Amino acid sequence: MRKKKALGRLLAAFFLVMCASIAFAQPQEPTLADLPSILDHMLDNHYMPSAQVGLGSFTYTDTQLPTPFARWFEDELRLAFAKTAKMKLFDKQVAAAMDPAIRALYGDFFGTDRADSILYGKYAQDDRGVLVTMTLTDLSTGGLISETRYAVPASAIPSNVNVQPSVKMVQTAAALSQLFTSSGAGGQAGSGQQGAAQDFVVTLSTDRGQGAVYRDGERLTLLVTSSKDAYLKIYHVDVNGVAQLIWPNRFGGSGKIKAGEALKFPGPNDKFQYVLGRPYGTEYIKAVASTKPFATMEADFSDLQGSAVAAISRGLTVVSSDTTRAEALVVYEILP
Repeated sequence: MRKKKALGRLLAAFFLVMCASIAFAQPQEPTLADLPSILDHMLDNHYMPSAQVGLGSFTYTDTQLPTPFARWFEDELRLAFAKTAKMKLFDKQVAAAMDPAIRALYGDFFGTDRADSILYGKYAQDDRGVLVTMTLTDLSTGGLISETRYAVPASAIPSNVNVQPSVKMVQTAAALSQLFTSSGAGGQAGSGQQGAAQDFVVTLSTDRGQGAVYRDGERLTLLVTSSKDAYLKIYHVDVNGVAQLIWPNRFGGSGKIKAGEALKFPGPNDKFQYVLGRPYGTEYIKAVASTKPFATMEADFSDLQGSAVAAISRGLTVVSSDTTRAEALVVYEILP
């Protein structure tokens, strides 16, 4: 009798394991069931019947700041792409090409294997849920293919997914966005895409674009361009507000960037990679370019004393009074 009961429990456990395995093997269904058809309709007036689409970033309103909702919605888009008839997901990181300066150097950054278009957008919260504006752009010309608004009901959004950026994130981004007065800077910082009227522009993006959201274990790559030959510093500010100089560093980097150069960091010859993980939260990358050399060079990958703004500003003194400088900031989020 004991042997039969033991055998019964063993068979029951085996049955449960098999059921769990079968359920796990089933393709995951998107929560937003109508999203595939919405995506297909975005190509209704396009001259091509189908397209390979790269996935750009989604940020909160016009702030270019990330929140966990962005990654949740991007994951939903990936599930929806598997069910579209006209769109095929180009599953390589081309989001940085949202920046016109980087798009102009597409081949340098991304090679010849490319997507036809890129889908990106912004979102805002209201009483009923979240309204997402999705924009589809031709990647070679930058021309608009289609734009549509999609309402995500509040009931579909997991309770642990925040939609709005925190006050601390907004304040930190504002403080870091422009370290120079208008008389000393060559361009307005904050988005990494300064106005065309400025004669000195530095652009900065992650491989997932502006306001990207990463998960634990994913790698971060930075993409930088400059409109002038310049000296360049890149700083990292972690979730605790501690700043470090990360480029140039002991592993490489000349500390200079040429006009029109496509700088990728870490580069293919660098002996390290940025693998993101704990502590989770918001981090910042600040790039500062100067037409004259910087007077000091901080120790690389070492915590700088004081607030991030003060610590970075200390290292931006230059040796000439006729210096022109430009700056850019990118913000990203790390999730489990």
